[in-house]
Amino acid sequence: MMNKKCRSYAFCLGVAVMAMTGLVIGGAAARSTLASAAPKVVVKLATVAPAGTPWSDVLEQIKKRIELESKGTIQVKAYLGGALGGELEITQGIRRGRIEGGGVTAGALASVIPELDVLEIPYLFESYEEADYVLDNHLWEPFKKVFESKGFVLNSWAENGWRNIGTKNRVVRKPSDVKGLKVRSQESKVHLAFWKRLGANPVPISMPETLPALQTGLVEGFDNTALLTLSAEWHTAIKHYSVTEHIYQPAAILFSKTFWDKLSEADRKVIFGPGNSLAVSGRAAVRAVGNELITVLQGSGIKIENLTEAEKAEFRKAVDGLADEVIKTTGGDARKIYEVVLEGKKQFKARKK
Repeated sequence: MMNKKCRSYAFCLGVAVMAMTGLVIGGAAARSTLASAAPKVVVKLATVAPAGTPWSDVLEQIKKRIELESKGTIQVKAYLGGALGGELEITQGIRRGRIEGGGVTAGALASVIPELDVLEIPYLFESYEEADYVLDNHLWEPFKKVFESKGFVLNSWAENGWRNIGTKNRVVRKPSDVKGLKVRSQESKVHLAFWKRLGANPVPISMPETLPALQTGLVEGFDNTALLTLSAEWHTAIKHYSVTEHIYQPAAILFSKTFWDKLSEADRKVIFGPGNSLAVSGRAAVRAVGNELITVLQGSGIKIENLTEAEKAEFRKAVDGLADEVIKTTGGDARKIYEVVLEGKKQFKARKK
């Protein structure tokens, strides 16, 4: 039974999606009356987070805050559920200035910023706390520069969270259980490499096209967080959900540099808002309902496979050496970024002693 924190699926999902994007806005601004003014700037924000969820309420809060602070001169329009395309299309749209901003996973952004693939190396991070420390204290400044060089303005880290494996008919508790399985893979080199290492047959499919692919049998499984599994309704096409926690997936709130360069300093300040401090509250809210969402999956009739530490160790062993493969094929500053991550992990462990 769900506790008071998570009274229903809709409530859980609303809180979690709101936090996942990092766009959490205070209520005081929303209650104020907007000044009457014709908008001079229009901001389209795109995400693959589906429509028909409390996410639309969150975007309304964002709209109210920005329009209040700009006295109505900045207008925000939200495009949910992949309305402007999958994550790769959204990423390219933001880069080229056709979309002003949005929330996109690191895996998708890696199509333009290959170094982000390093962050999704399987079993790179050992805990949420370690990932937070490395991202905020060691990778924020380096990636701000990398994002800018690729045509983006990094506004805040966000997160999708720990990815697990959902399957239609096959129980997955060890690496060999995945062998030969047709799986939906995020359109990312590191994700494809992960599945191939396990002997699966990965099919890169955008998020909006995944549910039909599961329903028709084009694929027999996927990996994703409980949050997106539920919000995208992929759970309706599976019977098993294995808690492998094999990839911690960050996300980012970002804007188009082409758009940004045209703004006044005052407008930039309003749109940028609290910046990366959003990440703290956003992550906390997502994690607060994490276990509850697993309960929701179980309540919908899905068999939850909670892997033991020994079983997770088998998966770690199966992908041993994949980090070097990813770094080698990624090129660019991948090695440098990986070394920064390792140094951050080392410092995090030292702080805990």
